[in-house]
Amino acid sequence: MEGNGEQQHPSKFCVQCGEQFTKAGFAKRQWKRDEPICRSCAEGCEASERCPTKACFQCGECREKDQFPKKQWKRGDPVCRLCFEYANVSDERKHRCRECKSVLPRIQFDMNQWAKGDDAQCHDCRDLLQDKIQDKIQHEILGTKELAGIKELSDGTALCSLHSRECCDVCMVDYTLPNQFARKRALLGRDLTNDEVDEISQAFWEGANVSRKICIMDGQPMCPRSGRKLRCPCNEVTYCSKGCQRHHWAIHKMTCKAHTKSKKEKKHKKKQATVARWTQPPTHGLTEEQLNDIRIEAFFAENSGAEHSIEECAWQLGEHPLVIGGGSVKMSANGQRFIKGDVAKIYRENMGAEWDGSPRFGLGPYVQQKRYFDWIAKARQGKSQQEKEIEKFLRGGG
Repeated sequence: MEGNGEQQHPSKFCVQCGEQFTKAGFAKRQWKRDEPICRSCAEGCEASERCPTKACFQCGECREKDQFPKKQWKRGDPVCRLCFEYANVSDERKHRCRECKSVLPRIQFDMNQWAKGDDAQCHDCRDLLQDKIQDKIQHEILGTKELAGIKELSDGTALCSLHSRECCDVCMVDYTLPNQFARKRALLGRDLTNDEVDEISQAFWEGANVSRKICIMDGQPMCPRSGRKLRCPCNEVTYCSKGCQRHHWAIHKMTCKAHTKSKKEKKHKKKQATVARWTQPPTHGLTEEQLNDIRIEAFFAENSGAEHSIEECAWQLGEHPLVIGGGSVKMSANGQRFIKGDVAKIYRENMGAEWDGSPRFGLGPYVQQKRYFDWIAKARQGKSQQEKEIEKFLRGGG
């Protein structure tokens, strides 16, 4: 009886954990193998395969796939995103800290400091300076700008009140961009326009030499330096976590709405310019005889298999395509004469709509669908030799 029980419930050992399981503890394919893996060990393997890791070639840290650029992940010696961005700023692996004079690896500097080269300060020195400045201002009573840490000059620029610097690492203030605005206002003698503000801001951030792929709070205690990044809708700053975004919002909220509003205004202006191009085709200055010739040529080209010729010609002339497409060519002893199509009548009788006189009524914006041909230049060149021969034939001179 005991032997029968063993045959009814056979078991095998898992090659990974060494535990003995019955058939129910293995997947079907694993049960058929000589060295099977139980279900729990197999799930662990799948989880590790779903989250593979590699060691960064430069910093040696094991990181997941999302913390490597796509091309780097495929290499045998990959470089993680953080080291990759450090290398974009400087190829050096170490810097000397300006305060403690220690030569430290770049992981000991945040990205903004690393970009400063010999003026860079390590994390520890920056923390010490922060503590000092906080102790120093504890006894100050905020009431004037001088006590608040701002020293205004006669030209409208501002400096750090304690050290008289435009960009002070000790007080953690940077008035470089506002001072550029102030100097420009003083030079012009008026307030700056939105376009001028955008131009100065763009030049400032391009010269900052810091990648937008890096979290703005990089190097701060709350920054986890994760691989996935979050972009603010204004497209000016990047965060690697919601915590970084919350900590930086007190500063960024002063400029975020302005950037977003400026982008919306630019988008609106671009849309208006596009609509203007749709509704205001270029002027040509052609005579009625030249218009007659070019309409005939476009009419015959379309009917000879050159698709979209009528639409292209009509757009360049600033008229509706049905002026040509709904017209006809009349041949007489005096030559060829083009009879324009009645666009209003065609729309009224066939489509039950009243034409508003615009060149793209009922058609939407014009899209170039063939190789470009300059019909206006063709009209200014005059009639071709073939057209002259046809007119000569019609007049009875052939």
